[in-house]
Amino acid sequence: MDYQEIWTPHAVEREQALELGLGPLRVWIHRGQQEWHIAHETEPGCEERCFVSVSNAPFSAERDWTRWILDDQVQRIQLKPQLPDRPLIVRPEMPMCLMPKQSVQFFIGIPVWLSITFGTKHGQAIEIPSMTLSNSWFGPFTEGELCYSMKTTAKLHQQDLLPCAHRVVFPLEVRNASQEKLNFERFCLRPQYLNIFQGKTRLWTSKGRVSYRGEDNWSRIVYAANAPEFDEAGHMLGKAREVMQHGSLLKTFDTLKQRVEI
Repeated sequence: MDYQEIWTPHAVEREQALELGLGPLRVWIHRGQQEWHIAHETEPGCEERCFVSVSNAPFSAERDWTRWILDDQVQRIQLKPQLPDRPLIVRPEMPMCLMPKQSVQFFIGIPVWLSITFGTKHGQAIEIPSMTLSNSWFGPFTEGELCYSMKTTAKLHQQDLLPCAHRVVFPLEVRNASQEKLNFERFCLRPQYLNIFQGKTRLWTSKGRVSYRGEDNWSRIVYAANAPEFDEAGHMLGKAREVMQHGSLLKTFDTLKQRVEI
């Protein structure tokens, strides 16, 4: 199906159910009288799955439901993509080395969080991650932060991106502005500063750029706010959870030699 249909409002009558498949995530939303029920599960190995439908499927008590009490006049559901609610440690499949004065463009797929809202005012009821990510720690024990962790191939070319309905692509440019090699085996992203845009074939975030200035110097990271120039991305579907303060210094790389704070 055209994945863009997922992010349009869906009308659900009493005793009807909406069913969604978004990669490994499967969601059921059933409307009763002044109440809605939501259930979900994950099924690994369904990366390309993408569908949404409304039917007269009966309520099944066998699922693990949550119950939401709402005005009986509420009959529309809006599904929205969100990004993870914590920093995200990205682990390439193998350590990387960026030579001095070189730059590289990565395309990183970030698992989407599904936000379910009701009515015309879009009051959010729940957020559901499309896949379960591991917890991890980034930085020194005394000054670090709790993060999610995931492995990625970190594609170098847009055409190498695979169909993946539940991931948002983050374009990240890394510049080695120093005179030394930049060896790193993982880096930390802040998805809470990124907007989500609808492209022709997939979802995209705004772009990021990191300039590395050496082990003994602070580096600089910038997260853009506008749509990237890929895949005809333009319409904003999800707004950043936080606004990045100008001049923020953030930890980004975990090098093989020592941690670098950015």
